[in-house]
Amino acid sequence: MKKNKKIIALISFLVLIGGIFVYRNFSGENSNVKKQVQEPKVESAVTEISTDFNLNSFNRIDEEKLLKELKICDSTMKEDNSLDRPACSPKFFRFFPLKNGKSLKEGFILLVRSGVNGFPVRRLLIFERSNGKLVNTNRFVGYIIEKRKKSNSYDDIVVRFFERYENQKYFYHCLYSWNNGKYDFVRCEEINSERIKPELIDSVSLEVQKILNEKSLVY
Repeated sequence: MKKNKKIIALISFLVLIGGIFVYRNFSGENSNVKKQVQEPKVESAVTEISTDFNLNSFNRIDEEKLLKELKICDSTMKEDNSLDRPACSPKFFRFFPLKNGKSLKEGFILLVRSGVNGFPVRRLLIFERSNGKLVNTNRFVGYIIEKRKKSNSYDDIVVRFFERYENQKYFYHCLYSWNNGKYDFVRCEEINSERIKPELIDSVSLEVQKILNEKSLVY
């Protein structure tokens, strides 16, 4: 793919002149994301997120009801050992509030375990209630690794995406901000856990966004 080759060539060149990007291999579902937080001064609070579904639990009474409303799980299943017919269980789903100060009934971010309903990797689904119904505003083939406090009621989120190109693994950490009823792409901040320099972030982000769209990692 020409666009993939373009970004790979760009990164390779930067490695030669300054060691900007260092590529390392990662494991998929069980990887622990280790990051050095280097946030812009405008960010007042950062929450890093790591999810182990085997240790996950529901903390609110609404969570199971919301899953049933979405019809994303099988409410008749009493055991949580089937990915093809997932029970409405924290073993398969993790909730995050969408809006600060609002209940999950008004909107939420839903992380879905890999393998659930036949989907091979983790997914991140965004829902907001409108006219009494839950509306799916965003779908990411990736998972949330960070929330950043904003002055409005919607925090920014950082999503970790994965792709494989010519037997090489690539991980993109991308920032999204709420705008006009959905999360919009802002920039790519890291590739394979290496920060992108400020003077390069616009051009690299443009190429990464094209890859995410072409590979249907956002839809």
